[in-house]
Amino acid sequence: MQNLNKDMYFASAFYFLAFMFLVVFTFNSLSSILTPIAIAFFIWFLINAFANEIKKIPFINKKVLDFIATPLSLIIIIYSMIKIGTFITSSMMELSSVVSQLDSRINIVIDKISTLTSIDLKEPLSKFFQEFNVGTLLNRIFMAFSSILSNMMQIFLYILFLLIDQRFFNLKLNALFPKKENKDKAQNILSTISQSIRTYILITTVVSLVTGVLTFVICQYFGLQGSILWGFVAFILNFIPTIGTIIAVLIPTVFAFIQLDNLGDILSIFMALVIIQFVIGNIIYPKLMGNRLNISQFVVILSLVVWGAMWGTIGMFLAIPIMMILLIILSQFESTKKLAILISENGDIVRNK
Repeated sequence: MQNLNKDMYFASAFYFLAFMFLVVFTFNSLSSILTPIAIAFFIWFLINAFANEIKKIPFINKKVLDFIATPLSLIIIIYSMIKIGTFITSSMMELSSVVSQLDSRINIVIDKISTLTSIDLKEPLSKFFQEFNVGTLLNRIFMAFSSILSNMMQIFLYILFLLIDQRFFNLKLNALFPKKENKDKAQNILSTISQSIRTYILITTVVSLVTGVLTFVICQYFGLQGSILWGFVAFILNFIPTIGTIIAVLIPTVFAFIQLDNLGDILSIFMALVIIQFVIGNIIYPKLMGNRLNISQFVVILSLVVWGAMWGTIGMFLAIPIMMILLIILSQFESTKKLAILISENGDIVRNK
């Protein structure tokens, strides 16, 4: 009997690992098909989040707000994406001359740091700058958004049909779950997922926008070339926890070393950007989010690596919303609650119900 239980345990583990391998392989192989769909869902959640905020506007007839909220949100977001696409194109042309100077001025940066520290850091810093290639990193970010823009029509159609279909979600739930108990449970899961993702996207977008504006102000004040772009990069990278924050500070600092001669200004830019990221990321953002982002920091980093490996830069942007959905779903069923506890930050999954 004991041997039978062991065999069943190993069989379950084997099937689980095989299933996970199949899922990862499928997501990786179908990335070109699945990423536009995932982006469409992301934007759809954002549209609904904005629509809900528009519906709260006082002194306007509620029926009027209900009628215009979703179309107005759709127009605002699509218009913003078109403007972002135009901005990225112009910024790439503007910054191409600066990026081309990286290799020629890298030794000047190393000499500045060596003089400051009175230590010969030429060899280790040369290796660091070879590994941390700012030009390549920027190109990856731009390529990710170029990919989104090239699939814009396809993504727009997905969003449009999602917005049309959402009117019939309740009817579909009634048909799928005739029993009231099952229907209420399914409705609760979908409502929790929708509310959590919308809140996460809305708060993260607003906080990222503030971070981007402050980064632009700091770079503009010190006369750093491409200050609008650095603000935009900070805004975008703020959607990638931890890793994005570090990169958003390092990229303008490296370019400050290349462009500016005053070491005091370079250090001031670095310290100002660190303070902005620390205050917003560790004080303001957690207060706004409260307990909504109940995901282990290790799982956050792991999901960034896994989704980044499967879907590239776009996968890193979508990693946290995907993990939030997974955590909420796993927390609803007795058979998967242990996995939800492992994914959660402190083991408290009651809030995700």
